[in-house]
Amino acid sequence: MDQVAALIMTILTGLGVVPPPPAQVIARGSVGQDVSYPQCGRPQPRGSAFGIVGVAGGKPFTGNPCLASQFAWAKTTPGGAAFYMNTANPGPRTSPASWYGQRFPDSTCAPGREAACAYNYGYNAAAAAMAYAQAQTGRSTNIMWWLDVEEANSWSRTDLNANFASIRGSIDHLQRQPGVTVGIYSIREMWRDITGGVRVNLPNWVAGASNLAGAKMRCAPKWSATGGPIVFTQWWVGATYSDLNYAC
Repeated sequence: MDQVAALIMTILTGLGVVPPPPAQVIARGSVGQDVSYPQCGRPQPRGSAFGIVGVAGGKPFTGNPCLASQFAWAKTTPGGAAFYMNTANPGPRTSPASWYGQRFPDSTCAPGREAACAYNYGYNAAAAAMAYAQAQTGRSTNIMWWLDVEEANSWSRTDLNANFASIRGSIDHLQRQPGVTVGIYSIREMWRDITGGVRVNLPNWVAGASNLAGAKMRCAPKWSATGGPIVFTQWWVGATYSDLNYAC
């Protein structure tokens, strides 16, 4: 499990999660990068301590066309590679998947039972992301998966329970796979607006900083979106169109 290294081994063990021994070590204070479809066609980052690669093309049930090459780069970093996938709760207007036609794993999905349908959507979106990752990179298990939870994707403004049901479905599918540890990428405000502030004791990757100093500050527990331990914080460098990540 490349991404879950000594940095978070103690944290995860304390949560009752026992990951396999890490292949590489990510030192606290090191800086890595995340890439996805917006970086297609750009040179791969240099000097990154670790790499986190987006599997989707910006929303569930889509694919990053550069996943294979970006993952190949991430594997060469000292701390190794991890994946992230997008999450959403689009409701019946979704087109990649039939909202009421998804009967697995919750067969009670039907009009008026939106949380059950949302759970199926999230569960099956994670399954699709893993299948795509496996097809493109030969890897989908024994690795860290982050769930990208942000308002840029489709969410219900009124049914926050269904929103979290979709996220819960993705968590459940991923956690059932060999050697997979799941974390949440978000910020406090977005997590609250999307889920109502549900507490989830999973590793956090916290966005929202504008520079390295701000990223270091966000390692403090009060910045956790879900109440779980903060592993990484992120800031964006507009001049180079890069997301940088600080290991807390």
